[in-house]
Amino acid sequence: MPWLEEVLLGGTFDHLHDGHRALLESAISFGKFVRVGVTTDEFARRMRKTDKYISLLQPLEVRKASVRKFLESRGCTNYEILVINDRYGPALNSESTEGIIVTEETYPTAVEINKLRAIKGLDQLLILVIPFVYDEQGLIISSRRIRKQLYSLLKKDGKK
Repeated sequence: MPWLEEVLLGGTFDHLHDGHRALLESAISFGKFVRVGVTTDEFARRMRKTDKYISLLQPLEVRKASVRKFLESRGCTNYEILVINDRYGPALNSESTEGIIVTEETYPTAVEINKLRAIKGLDQLLILVIPFVYDEQGLIISSRRIRKQLYSLLKKDGKK
């Protein structure tokens, strides 16, 4: 039984993978209501300027549909998918949110969010850190690696 009224998480959710699924599964487990921020294509590209495979980023609508499909496949009906164009999304202003789901990589942003919320007089969010998910080779599963693999396959097939 979820023990927080509302949790949120945000990300690009490109090529939905097991790491994303772990985050979303945690959100479902901890929150009665799940708010998911999915980054715009523009913000995703701005944040990944050095990623030479960013051209294989899935369009926003595809990424939102993947999140929606996963949530519903897990029986989650109390959710909202928002489009975000910055690192904070609704976390800075939401009075109803009690927790934020992050990875070790995004934990510093959650700490920053709580500092900014304190300045605004809002309650601190409970920060729930979900560990990375590793593949069979012991490497962190990431959308960037998936895009890189897709690039190699497309190049091999003469499509790039």
